[in-house]
Amino acid sequence: MSRGLAVFLVFWMGSSAVGADELHKCVDAAGAVSYQSAPCAAGSRTLWVRAVVPEATPARPAASAAPTVSPGPARPGARRTTAPRRDPAASRCAAARRSADATRERLWNRLTFRQRSELDAKVARACAG
Repeated sequence: MSRGLAVFLVFWMGSSAVGADELHKCVDAAGAVSYQSAPCAAGSRTLWVRAVVPEATPARPAASAAPTVSPGPARPGARRTTAPRRDPAASRCAAARRSADATRERLWNRLTFRQRSELDAKVARACAG
């Protein structure tokens, strides 16, 4: 990833975090490029100004409220109720997705296309069977 793109992403993410409306790409007299939420300084040239629209974060579904009853003291003839058994394939699939998401979150700017594809393939294998 080029340094300019990394700087852009840092400034873009920083500007959206503070609620800025616009992102300015500026070039100073020496030719150095900068990305900022404020208008370009005197003596520098504005290449473009873009509106910053914060991305909506998807809402996470609420955890299912499956009732679980703890086994009390054993009584002869008493029925025990337990939490429903989870499907091991679904657990593997969910674990693979969580792992891939955590890797993407941690290494978002360092992953190559091939590495991202390998993460997706790993999740697909875990969820296939």
